[in-house]
Amino acid sequence: MLEVRENQISNEEVTPGTFPNWLKAHLVKQIVDPRSLKLGGSARIMVVYPSEEARREILADLAEGGRVIDRTLHQTVESLASLLVADFRLPRVLSTDSSFELILHESCQREAEKLGFPLINPLPTMRWGMGKTTALSELHFFLSKERAGASWEGPGINTFRQILRKIEKSLEGTHPDFVFDRLIERLDGGEYPFSLLDIDGIIMLNHPPLLPQSHIDLMIAISKHCPIHQLANKGSFRLGTHGILLEDKYPVKESKNLPEWVPRHELRLNNSESIVRRVLLQRESQSFHAAIAFADEKLRESSTMKIIIIDPNLTNNKGKWNRSLRDLGFPIIIENSTVIGHSLGHWLHSLIQVGHGPDSFSLDKLRALALQNSIKLFPEILHHSSNPEIRPVPDANLMSELARSDHILGGPGALLRWIETLSRPPHKKRDAIAKESTLWWLLSVVNSLRPVLTGADRIVFDECDKIGCFSGNKLPLSASTKTGDKWLMTTLSNFDVESRIENSDGVSATPVAVIQTIVKELASLRSSQSLGGFNQPRMGPDWVDQISTLLRSAELKSSQSRLSSRLRLLNPNQALGCSADLLILANTSSISWDLRVPKLPFLGDEERHEKNLLRPDGPIRQARHHRDHFLNCANEVIILDPSLDEATPAAAPIREWSFEQDPDDDCERFELDKITLLSPRAHRQIDGKRMRQNIEPITPALNPDSITISLDSSLQRDRERRQPTVAEEDGYLPNSAKNHLFQFRQEDLKKRSPKDITPPRVNERWPVISARTGAASKEIRTVTIDPRPFTPLPVHSLVNDARHGHAVGAEQNISIWSASRLHDWVRCPRAGWLGRGLYADVEDLQTEDLDSRTHGDLFHNVHHDLLCKILNFDMGGDREIDFSRDSKIPLSIAKSGIDEEQIMKIALEVLDDRAPWLNRSDAVSTNRVRMMTGMNLREWMNWTPNPQPTAIAGRIGRMIRSELELTGAIPLALEWELTNHDERGIEIELPAEITIPGGEALPSLRLRGMIDRVDLLSFDENESIWFNAEGSESIAPLKIVGTDWKPRRLIAIRDLKTSESTKVDDRHAKGLLEELQLALYARAWEIAHPGDLVVAAGISVLGHKTTHLIEISNHFKPTNEGASFGKRTTFTHDRYRFRNEDKNPQSDPLRAWLAARISVALGVANGANNGRVHPTPSQDACKFCRVAEICDVNLKEDN
Repeated sequence: MLEVRENQISNEEVTPGTFPNWLKAHLVKQIVDPRSLKLGGSARIMVVYPSEEARREILADLAEGGRVIDRTLHQTVESLASLLVADFRLPRVLSTDSSFELILHESCQREAEKLGFPLINPLPTMRWGMGKTTALSELHFFLSKERAGASWEGPGINTFRQILRKIEKSLEGTHPDFVFDRLIERLDGGEYPFSLLDIDGIIMLNHPPLLPQSHIDLMIAISKHCPIHQLANKGSFRLGTHGILLEDKYPVKESKNLPEWVPRHELRLNNSESIVRRVLLQRESQSFHAAIAFADEKLRESSTMKIIIIDPNLTNNKGKWNRSLRDLGFPIIIENSTVIGHSLGHWLHSLIQVGHGPDSFSLDKLRALALQNSIKLFPEILHHSSNPEIRPVPDANLMSELARSDHILGGPGALLRWIETLSRPPHKKRDAIAKESTLWWLLSVVNSLRPVLTGADRIVFDECDKIGCFSGNKLPLSASTKTGDKWLMTTLSNFDVESRIENSDGVSATPVAVIQTIVKELASLRSSQSLGGFNQPRMGPDWVDQISTLLRSAELKSSQSRLSSRLRLLNPNQALGCSADLLILANTSSISWDLRVPKLPFLGDEERHEKNLLRPDGPIRQARHHRDHFLNCANEVIILDPSLDEATPAAAPIREWSFEQDPDDDCERFELDKITLLSPRAHRQIDGKRMRQNIEPITPALNPDSITISLDSSLQRDRERRQPTVAEEDGYLPNSAKNHLFQFRQEDLKKRSPKDITPPRVNERWPVISARTGAASKEIRTVTIDPRPFTPLPVHSLVNDARHGHAVGAEQNISIWSASRLHDWVRCPRAGWLGRGLYADVEDLQTEDLDSRTHGDLFHNVHHDLLCKILNFDMGGDREIDFSRDSKIPLSIAKSGIDEEQIMKIALEVLDDRAPWLNRSDAVSTNRVRMMTGMNLREWMNWTPNPQPTAIAGRIGRMIRSELELTGAIPLALEWELTNHDERGIEIELPAEITIPGGEALPSLRLRGMIDRVDLLSFDENESIWFNAEGSESIAPLKIVGTDWKPRRLIAIRDLKTSESTKVDDRHAKGLLEELQLALYARAWEIAHPGDLVVAAGISVLGHKTTHLIEISNHFKPTNEGASFGKRTTFTHDRYRFRNEDKNPQSDPLRAWLAARISVALGVANGANNGRVHPTPSQDACKFCRVAEICDVNLKEDN
């Protein structure tokens, strides 16, 4: 051990900017003659650089000409510390990778249980989360850099340091936070570093004012063994422009006073020769285009041009720079990424997390795994024992439907609910194979995941029967692994590496690299746990937590080379000490160049001021220092200043400089169209700007038809404003207005005719469209007959018309329609085309509350099952009714004679069978039980094991009471399938003479669907004649007046709707006058049942109160007022007549309504067949449209 000398530190002031020529000349000379002064050579000098990038730059310059360089003489403070670690033979520096983080976290957990962190974790049972460990790590890292860790009295640090020392001892290493302290201790103790034995001195280049205290103290300790001469920028210490000084000494002013080993050179400050250009931008986002444009221009001028682009917000802008640099032909910036950022790592992490967390086994998680194809979820399984069509392949749509109908949410118990739901026999035969296949898939996934499941889920899986819901056979499963590590290795081994390598882009990490990283990190973790005596979880949540953390933090090392030395993209810290021919300072706004003091956990303002840590002026002093270097380190400097945009003012260092140098903003401004850019995107921007100014673009458009897309919305709004609204003398729009309409007010369909206006049925012309009429002070709107489908005229712009349904290519070939598909098309043809033709609508998202469709389906099913049980018939077909007096089967519930309490019991049994999820104790089940049954959850759970007759209550009770009031109707069919009559669908057609609006012949359509309810009505007041044997056996004509056709049966068609908020009368009117379903189903029943006549149709609203509304035909005039068929309405009576009738119609309004609605349906289908996919936006149509986000003319309120 040598004697410790006093500090040997000197300094001189230099001009900010480039590397000193005298020092570069000496370094070249030193390469030729590496001897030290003692051995008769020139001084052997080590250079300490302010950044690794500056070090690389000088090494690259010195290496020109094939010179061999001793790289140990070129260091940064960090690399010098690593060199000294080796000299002093300190234990290896531990890597703070993901495996170390897990070891550290487990150690902190143990200490927390012993109350080692009383202020942070005051209870031994309180959970110690990963965030607390991370927070302490960040704080200790900072305090160690500032050498304040040992004296810090804040929460947790003393215990944390003890934990780190224990880990060091068990792993036989040195934690990075202790490296500088240990080195300084050794140096102060007199140990001489081996690497400095033949060094005459160290020249420390200019360093910034915020150099960490540990770095300063290390250099001071080194100076006791080897002299240090600092080169510090001249300037103000207070403002930060002066370089950091290790010791507060006066600088050397004369060459003769320089240390002996420092090469002799002239001590003078040079004036800057840099040309500085300030370029104002319209907005900061132009920084990328401008920087690449200037760089491209210079690179074309010279093949030796060296350029640096500096971005203070480089971390967040790497993606944008990647795109721009790719256009210049330079390598893309590839930084180290995490395993979870790769598709293999992402899906592996998703798989191990599927059974954990508050959303375990949620629909979203399972659907995502079902639809991905990156990893195999389980090994190959043998074929099904009885049906080869059943395979362990999930049906994602069926899963969504089951989750919605059985209200399966993620969380504890979700796996059990999935297995119970999928194990029940399928209600629909068409879903049988898909349901068993999905069950088999789920069981296979869970079987594979068995080692990583929670204990409760393992019990659920072990105890379930694993029997197919359709075949009834046991489902074969592969053998599961015993531990989590074996499961992970098995899953990785099943990955198809070869096929994935073929699809790799050559830039991102390969699947092989991901697998190798995972295996390496896992091995490192297990090795560290063994050395340190830590627990190694074998399975369950603890194993999942460890591996999940490992996957999130494990880094994939990039094998890509760095950017070419001709063009470098750096942040300010990296660029300090560098030089170039051109330097471009981009993204200089106060937002991008963040000069706020960083916030650290557990470090408040009082502690910062007391310890002189994180001074408020620190970041801006550092930034000023960087700025002065940038302004002097290149032949030409371009500052891209976004100050023209008030939202992004320049950062303080740029504002200060511009106020002194250019107070009047008398500088150039960047214009896209004045600079030749390489970026295709920038070229398009220039061309777009030129076209807006009616100037020919530089480059022809790739797709000229797309140029006017941005004008579609404005053009559509203009056409909407020009829609005719003023009435003719009769109070309605002229007939010529039809082709100029896009929308109408839906409330005009169901309003009453104004007092002074002739109702549509007896108006001179028919059909009519509502209009504004009356004086301005008392303006009124008239009634309308549904004018859809709209057929707007083209605007005679070929490209615009082509996008709006006036060109070939969008023709639909729909062989069979459903009422819901027609409804989508009639509301807006574009929505029908995108949603039903291209399937471009949004995906359903599951919510915590019960889906409204589930509630509606449940109410429907309870209603139907109740009728079927009491009246003894099956859904889907025609009921055979026995009218004999000795029949034991009642005609209807109202005539059954069963008391209310017994009917309520039957209904509740149906509810329990249809909705087993009501037995859960969550808020949704509690609310729905009370809403539907009137019971609280405890009463319901006590009732279900032992059903007893009970008083009617809740919505089901009110539904029963409403059913008991229907004394004049006999249920004939429920959920009647139209395809029962014709598998191709029932053909709906209409004679041309009664087709509205113009009497044109329209092609027929074929219809499929299910009629909710069909009732049989009586011919006589005594309800004794339900069938007329003398009636016609042919299909009922639409226009019966003037014919000798007579019905054999009278029919009522009901459509059941569940409504929470809409008024029942409004919902009934909507079903009659706006929707098509009632009319189409009524006509379909008549076609399928010759001799039947639909004389009533309406909506049955199942809501807070069940109400059966019915529109009655003139052919059905019941004289028995005591018989109830529902609440009677007359919406059609003053609105509809046949097209070939005059203002004194004799026809039945309900039959005319039927013809009018069929006309609309046929028109919609014909328009789809002809490719008329024009948009008809309106507030009503766009409000709940599932494709509004991709429609540029939508009228959603949030747009």
